[in-house]
Amino acid sequence: MVYKLLEVIRQKKSYILKYLENKESDISLQEISSKWNSYTPDGKDVHIAASDGSFYSKQYLGFFLGVFSGYAESFDPKTQKIDSDFVGDIYLSVIKQSDNFKTLLTLFMFLSEVKALYNLAKKEKPEFLILDGTITSKFIIPFPLPYWFTKEEPYDLLSIVKQLYPKVKENCLSYPSIYSLSKEIEEDVLNLLSEKRRDLLEVVISQLTYYEHLITLYHFLNLEYKPIIIGLAKTSTGTDLLNSSIPDIKLFLDYCKDLGYSQPVYQNLQNLKSEFGLLKDIDPDLNNRLYDLTIESFYAKYSDIRSINLIEYFQHPDRPTVEEKEILDYLKNTTSVYNYPLRLRMVDNQVRITAADFEKIEKEIGLNFSITGREAL
Repeated sequence: MVYKLLEVIRQKKSYILKYLENKESDISLQEISSKWNSYTPDGKDVHIAASDGSFYSKQYLGFFLGVFSGYAESFDPKTQKIDSDFVGDIYLSVIKQSDNFKTLLTLFMFLSEVKALYNLAKKEKPEFLILDGTITSKFIIPFPLPYWFTKEEPYDLLSIVKQLYPKVKENCLSYPSIYSLSKEIEEDVLNLLSEKRRDLLEVVISQLTYYEHLITLYHFLNLEYKPIIIGLAKTSTGTDLLNSSIPDIKLFLDYCKDLGYSQPVYQNLQNLKSEFGLLKDIDPDLNNRLYDLTIESFYAKYSDIRSINLIEYFQHPDRPTVEEKEILDYLKNTTSVYNYPLRLRMVDNQVRITAADFEKIEKEIGLNFSITGREAL
Protein backbone atom coordinates (compact mmCIF):
# COMPACT_ATOMS: atom_id res chain seq x y z
CA MET A 1 0.00 0.00 0.00
CA VAL A 2 1.22 3.52 -0.81
CA TYR A 3 1.75 5.27 2.53
CA LYS A 4 -0.04 8.43 1.37
CA LEU A 5 -3.26 6.43 1.04
CA LEU A 6 -3.23 5.94 4.81
CA GLU A 7 -2.96 9.72 5.24
CA VAL A 8 -6.07 10.21 3.08
CA ILE A 9 -7.93 7.61 5.14
CA ARG A 10 -7.00 9.33 8.41
CA GLN A 11 -8.30 12.64 7.07
CA LYS A 12 -11.67 11.09 6.26
CA LYS A 13 -11.95 8.96 9.41
CA SER A 14 -14.12 11.41 11.35
CA TYR A 15 -16.41 11.96 8.34
CA ILE A 16 -17.00 8.22 7.94
CA LEU A 17 -17.66 7.66 11.65
CA LYS A 18 -20.06 10.61 11.79
CA TYR A 19 -21.97 9.29 8.77
CA LEU A 20 -22.32 5.86 10.37
CA GLU A 21 -23.44 7.43 13.64
CA ASN A 22 -26.13 9.43 11.81
CA LYS A 23 -27.32 6.28 10.03
CA GLU A 24 -27.80 4.59 13.41
CA SER A 25 -29.89 7.53 14.66
CA ASP A 26 -32.25 7.17 11.67
CA ILE A 27 -33.28 3.67 12.75
CA SER A 28 -36.77 3.41 14.24
CA LEU A 29 -36.62 0.88 17.06
CA GLN A 30 -40.40 1.04 17.37
CA GLU A 31 -40.86 -0.01 13.74
CA ILE A 32 -38.40 -2.89 14.12
CA SER A 33 -40.07 -4.23 17.26
CA SER A 34 -43.54 -3.85 15.71
CA LYS A 35 -42.53 -6.27 12.96
CA TRP A 36 -41.04 -8.88 15.27
CA ASN A 37 -42.99 -11.66 16.98
CA SER A 38 -41.37 -13.12 20.09
CA TYR A 39 -41.71 -16.88 20.17
CA THR A 40 -39.79 -19.65 21.89
CA PRO A 41 -40.11 -22.80 19.75
CA ASP A 42 -41.41 -25.92 21.46
CA GLY A 43 -39.30 -28.29 19.43
CA LYS A 44 -40.90 -31.09 17.42
CA ASP A 45 -39.33 -34.16 15.88
CA VAL A 46 -39.84 -34.54 12.15
CA HIS A 47 -38.56 -36.72 9.30
CA ILE A 48 -36.20 -34.20 7.70
CA ALA A 49 -34.07 -33.99 4.56
CA ALA A 50 -31.65 -31.30 3.45
CA SER A 51 -29.42 -30.66 0.45
CA ASP A 52 -26.45 -28.53 -0.48
CA GLY A 53 -24.15 -28.18 -3.46
CA SER A 54 -20.58 -27.28 -4.34
CA PHE A 55 -18.37 -26.69 -7.36
CA TYR A 56 -14.72 -26.03 -8.17
CA SER A 57 -13.18 -24.82 -11.42
CA LYS A 58 -9.85 -24.08 -13.03
CA GLN A 59 -8.73 -22.41 -16.24
CA TYR A 60 -6.18 -24.05 -18.50
CA LEU A 61 -4.81 -22.91 -21.82
CA GLY A 62 -7.74 -23.16 -24.23
CA PHE A 63 -10.39 -24.52 -21.89
CA PHE A 64 -11.98 -24.51 -18.45
CA LEU A 65 -12.64 -27.54 -16.30
CA GLY A 66 -15.21 -27.69 -13.54
CA VAL A 67 -16.62 -30.27 -11.15
CA PHE A 68 -19.89 -29.89 -9.29
CA SER A 69 -22.17 -31.90 -7.09
CA GLY A 70 -25.35 -31.85 -5.03
CA TYR A 71 -25.88 -34.04 -2.00
CA ALA A 72 -29.08 -34.68 -0.02
CA GLU A 73 -29.48 -36.55 3.24
CA SER A 74 -32.55 -37.49 5.26
CA PHE A 75 -32.99 -38.53 8.88
CA ASP A 76 -36.04 -40.09 10.49
CA PRO A 77 -35.95 -39.62 14.30
CA LYS A 78 -38.47 -42.44 14.82
CA THR A 79 -36.39 -45.13 13.12
CA GLN A 80 -32.95 -43.42 13.31
CA LYS A 81 -32.65 -44.24 9.59
CA ILE A 82 -30.37 -42.11 7.39
CA ASP A 83 -30.67 -42.06 3.59
CA SER A 84 -28.94 -40.00 0.93
CA ASP A 85 -28.80 -39.14 -2.76
CA PHE A 86 -26.04 -37.64 -4.91
CA VAL A 87 -25.94 -35.85 -8.26
CA GLY A 88 -22.64 -34.63 -9.71
CA ASP A 89 -20.47 -34.48 -12.81
CA ILE A 90 -17.38 -33.01 -14.45
CA TYR A 91 -17.64 -30.47 -17.26
CA LEU A 92 -15.14 -29.25 -19.85
CA SER A 93 -15.88 -25.89 -21.49
CA VAL A 94 -14.51 -23.54 -24.13
CA ILE A 95 -16.50 -20.70 -22.59
CA LYS A 96 -15.01 -17.22 -23.09
CA GLN A 97 -14.98 -15.74 -19.57
CA SER A 98 -14.25 -17.24 -16.15
CA ASP A 99 -17.16 -15.33 -14.55
CA ASN A 100 -19.58 -16.87 -17.04
CA PHE A 101 -18.16 -20.31 -16.36
CA LYS A 102 -18.73 -19.86 -12.63
CA THR A 103 -22.31 -18.81 -13.35
CA LEU A 104 -22.77 -21.90 -15.53
CA LEU A 105 -21.34 -24.14 -12.81
CA THR A 106 -23.67 -22.47 -10.30
CA LEU A 107 -26.58 -23.45 -12.53
CA PHE A 108 -25.30 -27.05 -12.69
CA MET A 109 -24.79 -27.05 -8.91
CA PHE A 110 -28.27 -25.66 -8.18
CA LEU A 111 -29.85 -28.31 -10.40
CA SER A 112 -27.72 -31.02 -8.75
CA GLU A 113 -28.78 -30.13 -5.21
CA VAL A 114 -32.46 -29.74 -6.14
CA LYS A 115 -32.37 -32.99 -8.12
CA ALA A 116 -30.68 -34.88 -5.28
CA LEU A 117 -33.31 -33.69 -2.79
CA TYR A 118 -36.12 -34.39 -5.28
CA ASN A 119 -34.86 -37.95 -5.84
CA LEU A 120 -34.54 -38.55 -2.11
CA ALA A 121 -37.97 -37.08 -1.36
CA LYS A 122 -39.64 -39.26 -3.98
CA LYS A 123 -38.06 -42.33 -2.39
CA GLU A 124 -38.24 -41.63 1.35
CA LYS A 125 -41.00 -38.97 1.63
CA PRO A 126 -39.57 -36.83 4.45
CA GLU A 127 -42.08 -34.36 5.88
CA PHE A 128 -39.68 -31.40 6.07
CA LEU A 129 -37.29 -30.46 3.25
CA ILE A 130 -34.54 -27.81 3.44
CA LEU A 131 -32.62 -26.25 0.57
CA ASP A 132 -29.41 -24.44 1.41
CA GLY A 133 -29.94 -20.79 0.46
CA THR A 134 -33.18 -19.21 -0.60
CA ILE A 135 -35.71 -20.78 -2.95
CA THR A 136 -35.86 -17.61 -5.05
CA SER A 137 -32.10 -17.66 -5.66
CA LYS A 138 -32.58 -20.95 -7.49
CA PHE A 139 -35.04 -19.27 -9.88
CA ILE A 140 -33.10 -16.09 -10.70
CA ILE A 141 -29.91 -17.80 -11.93
CA PRO A 142 -29.05 -16.15 -15.30
CA PHE A 143 -29.99 -17.78 -18.59
CA PRO A 144 -26.88 -19.01 -20.52
CA LEU A 145 -26.44 -16.77 -23.55
CA PRO A 146 -24.70 -17.69 -26.84
CA TYR A 147 -22.06 -14.95 -26.46
CA TRP A 148 -20.70 -16.77 -23.41
CA PHE A 149 -19.36 -19.40 -25.80
CA THR A 150 -19.07 -17.86 -29.27
CA LYS A 151 -18.76 -14.43 -30.90
CA GLU A 152 -21.11 -15.50 -33.66
CA GLU A 153 -24.91 -15.14 -33.73
CA PRO A 154 -25.95 -18.79 -34.06
CA TYR A 155 -29.68 -18.23 -34.61
CA ASP A 156 -30.22 -21.78 -35.88
CA LEU A 157 -29.33 -23.15 -32.42
CA LEU A 158 -32.67 -21.99 -31.04
CA SER A 159 -34.47 -24.41 -33.34
CA ILE A 160 -32.35 -27.27 -31.92
CA VAL A 161 -33.19 -26.22 -28.34
CA LYS A 162 -36.89 -26.15 -29.22
CA GLN A 163 -36.65 -29.52 -30.95
CA LEU A 164 -34.97 -31.25 -27.98
CA TYR A 165 -36.89 -29.52 -25.18
CA PRO A 166 -39.83 -32.01 -25.24
CA LYS A 167 -37.41 -34.91 -24.91
CA VAL A 168 -35.70 -33.26 -21.93
CA LYS A 169 -39.05 -32.50 -20.28
CA GLU A 170 -40.25 -36.07 -20.75
CA ASN A 171 -37.12 -37.78 -19.40
CA CYS A 172 -35.32 -35.44 -16.99
CA LEU A 173 -37.34 -36.22 -13.84
CA SER A 174 -36.83 -39.99 -14.11
CA TYR A 175 -33.13 -39.64 -15.01
CA PRO A 176 -31.00 -39.99 -11.83
CA SER A 177 -28.54 -37.24 -12.78
CA ILE A 178 -28.67 -34.21 -15.11
CA TYR A 179 -30.29 -35.44 -18.31
CA SER A 180 -29.18 -32.46 -20.44
CA LEU A 181 -25.54 -33.40 -19.76
CA SER A 182 -26.07 -37.04 -20.71
CA LYS A 183 -24.29 -38.70 -23.60
CA GLU A 184 -27.68 -39.23 -25.24
CA ILE A 185 -28.46 -35.51 -25.42
CA GLU A 186 -24.91 -34.68 -26.52
CA GLU A 187 -25.24 -37.09 -29.46
CA ASP A 188 -28.66 -35.67 -30.36
CA VAL A 189 -27.24 -32.14 -30.43
CA LEU A 190 -24.21 -33.14 -32.50
CA ASN A 191 -26.45 -34.91 -35.01
CA LEU A 192 -28.51 -31.73 -35.42
CA LEU A 193 -25.58 -29.29 -35.65
CA SER A 194 -24.41 -28.34 -39.11
CA GLU A 195 -20.91 -27.83 -37.66
CA LYS A 196 -19.65 -30.26 -35.01
CA ARG A 197 -18.13 -27.59 -32.74
CA ARG A 198 -17.76 -27.61 -28.96
CA ASP A 199 -18.83 -23.97 -28.54
CA LEU A 200 -22.09 -24.50 -30.43
CA LEU A 201 -22.72 -27.76 -28.57
CA GLU A 202 -22.34 -25.93 -25.27
CA VAL A 203 -24.83 -23.23 -26.17
CA VAL A 204 -27.55 -25.84 -26.70
CA ILE A 205 -26.61 -28.05 -23.74
CA SER A 206 -26.40 -25.16 -21.27
CA GLN A 207 -29.78 -23.77 -22.34
CA LEU A 208 -31.41 -27.21 -22.12
CA THR A 209 -29.89 -27.57 -18.64
CA TYR A 210 -31.41 -24.22 -17.64
CA TYR A 211 -34.87 -25.41 -18.70
CA GLU A 212 -34.31 -28.78 -16.99
CA HIS A 213 -33.53 -26.84 -13.81
CA LEU A 214 -36.86 -24.97 -14.03
CA ILE A 215 -38.78 -28.19 -14.72
CA THR A 216 -37.14 -29.93 -11.75
CA LEU A 217 -37.66 -26.96 -9.43
CA TYR A 218 -41.35 -26.74 -10.27
CA HIS A 219 -41.96 -30.45 -9.70
CA PHE A 220 -39.88 -30.39 -6.53
CA LEU A 221 -42.09 -27.65 -5.08
CA ASN A 222 -45.17 -29.60 -6.14
CA LEU A 223 -44.28 -33.07 -4.88
CA GLU A 224 -47.41 -35.22 -4.73
CA TYR A 225 -47.24 -35.87 -0.98
CA LYS A 226 -46.89 -32.10 -0.26
CA PRO A 227 -44.10 -31.83 2.33
CA ILE A 228 -43.07 -28.57 3.98
CA ILE A 229 -40.34 -27.05 1.78
CA ILE A 230 -38.10 -24.22 2.93
CA GLY A 231 -34.94 -22.50 1.80
CA LEU A 232 -32.64 -21.27 4.57
CA ALA A 233 -29.99 -18.55 4.16
CA LYS A 234 -27.46 -17.28 6.70
CA THR A 235 -27.07 -13.91 4.97
CA SER A 236 -29.33 -11.47 3.15
CA THR A 237 -29.14 -7.97 1.67
CA GLY A 238 -32.94 -7.58 1.51
CA THR A 239 -34.53 -4.36 2.77
CA ASP A 240 -38.16 -5.03 1.77
CA LEU A 241 -39.59 -5.18 5.28
CA LEU A 242 -37.97 -2.26 7.13
CA ASN A 243 -37.13 -0.05 4.12
CA SER A 244 -33.73 0.94 5.48
CA SER A 245 -30.39 1.14 3.71
CA ILE A 246 -29.23 -1.39 6.31
CA PRO A 247 -30.37 -4.95 5.52
CA ASP A 248 -33.39 -6.20 7.46
CA ILE A 249 -31.47 -9.21 8.75
CA LYS A 250 -28.88 -6.96 10.42
CA LEU A 251 -31.51 -4.76 12.10
CA PHE A 252 -33.49 -7.70 13.46
CA LEU A 253 -30.29 -9.34 14.70
CA ASP A 254 -29.10 -6.22 16.53
CA TYR A 255 -32.35 -4.92 18.00
CA CYS A 256 -34.58 -7.96 18.63
CA LYS A 257 -33.26 -9.81 21.68
CA ASP A 258 -35.90 -12.55 21.87
CA LEU A 259 -36.26 -15.75 19.91
CA GLY A 260 -39.00 -15.39 17.31
CA TYR A 261 -39.73 -14.36 13.76
CA SER A 262 -40.51 -11.31 11.67
CA GLN A 263 -43.60 -10.44 9.73
CA PRO A 264 -43.57 -12.27 6.39
CA VAL A 265 -42.99 -10.79 2.96
CA TYR A 266 -44.73 -12.43 0.01
CA GLN A 267 -42.82 -12.54 -3.25
CA ASN A 268 -44.18 -13.37 -6.67
CA LEU A 269 -41.57 -14.54 -9.16
CA GLN A 270 -42.87 -11.97 -11.64
CA ASN A 271 -41.26 -9.27 -9.48
CA LEU A 272 -37.92 -11.07 -9.36
CA LYS A 273 -37.49 -12.43 -12.87
CA SER A 274 -38.86 -10.76 -15.98
CA GLU A 275 -38.41 -13.86 -18.12
CA PHE A 276 -37.08 -17.40 -17.94
CA GLY A 277 -34.99 -17.44 -21.08
CA LEU A 278 -37.34 -18.24 -23.95
CA LEU A 279 -39.58 -20.49 -21.85
CA LYS A 280 -42.70 -18.44 -22.64
CA ASP A 281 -42.29 -19.43 -26.30
CA ILE A 282 -41.08 -22.99 -25.77
CA ASP A 283 -43.38 -24.02 -22.90
CA PRO A 284 -45.96 -21.29 -22.12
CA ASP A 285 -47.84 -23.55 -19.69
CA LEU A 286 -44.81 -24.10 -17.44
CA ASN A 287 -43.89 -20.42 -17.79
CA ASN A 288 -47.31 -19.38 -16.47
CA ARG A 289 -47.20 -21.95 -13.67
CA LEU A 290 -43.85 -20.59 -12.49
CA TYR A 291 -45.19 -17.05 -12.39
CA ASP A 292 -48.15 -18.26 -10.32
CA LEU A 293 -45.80 -19.39 -7.54
CA THR A 294 -45.70 -17.28 -4.40
CA ILE A 295 -42.82 -17.55 -1.94
CA GLU A 296 -43.15 -16.39 1.68
CA SER A 297 -40.03 -15.10 3.43
CA PHE A 298 -39.34 -14.15 7.02
CA TYR A 299 -36.41 -13.75 9.41
CA ALA A 300 -36.09 -16.02 12.42
CA LYS A 301 -34.13 -16.73 15.58
CA TYR A 302 -35.10 -20.18 16.81
CA SER A 303 -32.20 -21.55 18.84
CA ASP A 304 -29.67 -18.76 19.36
CA ILE A 305 -30.34 -15.02 19.74
CA ARG A 306 -26.81 -14.27 18.46
CA SER A 307 -27.63 -15.33 14.90
CA ILE A 308 -30.54 -15.10 12.53
CA ASN A 309 -31.65 -16.77 9.30
CA LEU A 310 -33.70 -15.75 6.32
CA ILE A 311 -36.27 -18.47 5.68
CA GLU A 312 -38.27 -18.81 2.47
CA TYR A 313 -41.26 -21.10 2.36
CA PHE A 314 -43.45 -22.31 -0.49
CA GLN A 315 -47.07 -22.35 0.69
CA HIS A 316 -48.60 -25.13 -1.38
CA PRO A 317 -52.15 -24.11 -2.36
CA ASP A 318 -53.50 -27.66 -1.89
CA ARG A 319 -52.31 -28.25 1.66
CA PRO A 320 -53.30 -26.66 5.01
CA THR A 321 -51.53 -23.41 5.73
CA VAL A 322 -48.26 -23.85 7.58
CA GLU A 323 -47.51 -21.17 10.15
CA GLU A 324 -44.09 -19.71 10.88
CA LYS A 325 -44.28 -21.14 14.42
CA GLU A 326 -44.58 -24.68 13.06
CA ILE A 327 -41.48 -24.22 10.91
CA LEU A 328 -39.52 -22.93 13.91
CA ASP A 329 -40.72 -25.85 16.06
CA TYR A 330 -39.27 -28.28 13.53
CA LEU A 331 -36.03 -26.33 13.13
CA LYS A 332 -35.53 -26.17 16.90
CA ASN A 333 -35.08 -29.95 17.16
CA THR A 334 -32.84 -30.20 14.10
CA THR A 335 -30.46 -27.38 14.91
CA SER A 336 -26.84 -27.30 16.02
CA VAL A 337 -25.17 -24.15 17.31
CA TYR A 338 -25.65 -20.70 15.78
CA ASN A 339 -29.17 -21.15 14.42
CA TYR A 340 -28.08 -23.57 11.72
CA PRO A 341 -29.75 -26.95 11.04
CA LEU A 342 -27.50 -29.88 11.84
CA ARG A 343 -28.59 -31.77 8.72
CA LEU A 344 -27.57 -28.81 6.53
CA ARG A 345 -24.19 -28.63 8.22
CA MET A 346 -23.69 -32.35 7.62
CA VAL A 347 -24.52 -32.24 3.91
CA ASP A 348 -22.30 -29.15 3.54
CA ASN A 349 -19.38 -31.10 5.02
CA GLN A 350 -20.06 -34.03 2.70
CA VAL A 351 -20.53 -32.12 -0.56
CA ARG A 352 -17.83 -29.46 -0.28
CA ILE A 353 -15.19 -29.68 -3.05
CA THR A 354 -11.83 -28.31 -1.90
CA ALA A 355 -8.62 -27.36 -3.71
CA ALA A 356 -7.10 -30.60 -2.43
CA ASP A 357 -10.05 -32.53 -3.87
CA PHE A 358 -9.54 -30.86 -7.24
CA GLU A 359 -5.84 -31.74 -7.21
CA LYS A 360 -6.84 -35.39 -6.79
CA ILE A 361 -9.23 -35.02 -9.74
CA GLU A 362 -6.46 -33.46 -11.86
CA LYS A 363 -4.15 -36.36 -11.06
CA GLU A 364 -6.90 -38.86 -11.83
CA ILE A 365 -7.46 -37.32 -15.28
CA GLY A 366 -3.77 -36.57 -15.92
CA LEU A 367 -4.05 -32.77 -15.94
CA ASN A 368 -1.90 -32.06 -12.89
CA PHE A 369 0.97 -30.82 -15.07
CA SER A 370 -1.13 -29.04 -17.68
CA ILE A 371 -0.30 -25.43 -18.48
CA THR A 372 -2.73 -22.78 -17.31
CA GLY A 373 -3.20 -19.27 -18.66
CA ARG A 374 -1.34 -17.73 -15.70
CA GLU A 375 1.78 -19.82 -16.25
CA ALA A 376 1.97 -18.69 -19.86
CA LEU A 377 2.26 -15.00 -18.90
